[in-house]
Amino acid sequence: MSEAYPSDSSLLNLVSESETGVEYIETGKAPYYLEFRKLLYRLLLATRRVNDLRVFDEGGLNIGVKAGAFWFGSTLREYGGSTGNTLANTKPNIYVYLDSSGTLVINEYTSFPSAEVFHIRLAQITTSGGDITSIVDKRGDELFTQPITGGNCADIGSSGGVSFILKAALTSGNTVGVHNADAPFKYRIVDAWSVATSGDGGSWKLTDGSNDITDTVTVTGTDKTIDRAGTIDNAYHEIAASGSLSVVGDGANADVEVYVLCVRTAQ
Repeated sequence: MSEAYPSDSSLLNLVSESETGVEYIETGKAPYYLEFRKLLYRLLLATRRVNDLRVFDEGGLNIGVKAGAFWFGSTLREYGGSTGNTLANTKPNIYVYLDSSGTLVINEYTSFPSAEVFHIRLAQITTSGGDITSIVDKRGDELFTQPITGGNCADIGSSGGVSFILKAALTSGNTVGVHNADAPFKYRIVDAWSVATSGDGGSWKLTDGSNDITDTVTVTGTDKTIDRAGTIDNAYHEIAASGSLSVVGDGANADVEVYVLCVRTAQ
């Protein structure tokens, strides 16, 4: 279906576009080439921010990324732009994004991070025959994110706040990194439990990458059984913004879904 435009007479009588303020060329205005350049200049001014963090084709397997900025919590991250980023050949999906530190990431093997992991999506690219065959702009995905909101609660009893639950699925005791130096904000772990998804036993625990947050939880060898952390170390139960959190399995047996109850804390 084609888009409807104003009538010819209405278009010819337009002086400027109301939302952007871009002025039209008046009928009979001369020299026309100068007026046309003025119009282009006004359009470019109105659309300049659209170029922020745009991924562009440099020829062959190289891409560039325009400069731009974004907010990570209360911290402004500025990306200076880059050129000469070489992609792998013959890849149906290459995922280009910025992580929470503002570092460019080119993932040629899996996908964008999950919604729980802070990142700024830039583009999804296809390569073939030594060239880039498709660049899909993914910056629009950031317009529809659903951040976790609510009051900060360094002292939960007096400040209140909104809790949230993180989930990690362990298969055969594999370790799952929930946050890898990219937690979107500071939060406190207040509980953790698992639901067995098989009859296998095994064990798991929470760590911040260096320290144990919970004790080692022994998984009951019965499907659907719930097992809960017995202790939470209050020296390590707060995960800093850009911090890490992992569910460390036994590496062999535990088939569980681990749920971590958290509450956001003051930065």
